[in-house]
Amino acid sequence: MKNKGYFITGTDTEIGKTFVTAELARYFNKHNQDIGVFKPLMSGTRRENPHSDAYILKAGAKVLDSLEEINPFQWDEALAPALAQKRAKTGYTLDDVLKKYNILAQKHKGMLVEGAGGITVPYGDDFTVTDLACALNLPLIIVAPNKLGVINHIILTIEFARNHDLTIAGIIFNGVKHRGVVEDTNLTLLQEMTDVPIIGELPWITHQIIAEIPLEKYLNIKLLM
Repeated sequence: MKNKGYFITGTDTEIGKTFVTAELARYFNKHNQDIGVFKPLMSGTRRENPHSDAYILKAGAKVLDSLEEINPFQWDEALAPALAQKRAKTGYTLDDVLKKYNILAQKHKGMLVEGAGGITVPYGDDFTVTDLACALNLPLIIVAPNKLGVINHIILTIEFARNHDLTIAGIIFNGVKHRGVVEDTNLTLLQEMTDVPIIGELPWITHQIIAEIPLEKYLNIKLLM
């Protein structure tokens, strides 16, 4: 791996960031990279649920770290973390998240950190996904669905990230169900509009949480190694 890890963000929620993060972690660890996974805040499901982000990340990365280490802050309501924690009357700060991260990061040579939703999602009363990404100083991988309207979302994400001096490693399109003119031209159009590398496009995976797909077939994985 070129650096100490990556911060995986997205253009929206429910677009497959967890799947992408788990598959990347699986690949890196299979190739002796010793990568840990970290989902600092999670809402909407318990960690122990096999369909939870924390569980999927642990299973994909095949790490021995506990679910609580991978996901230190969790709430049952499916809300943005800032609202979920407020309704649960719990409190935490950016420093609290960083402390949990640093403890886990000491166990690995590199880390993959999955954010919540998009890059501007509020994590608490006074910090966002962007603040955490800046504090960790990890290059971003932007995950996006290949569909109508995504170019706008990607360009806005890129510009916002760069305005906060964040480095962008590349873009991964994920989960194309059907191909048409839009899906066939989005990648080319994006290449004309930005200098951010397009790492590749992953296929739609049905009824599989961890698919263990051959990433080299779909991604220019050398851009990340």
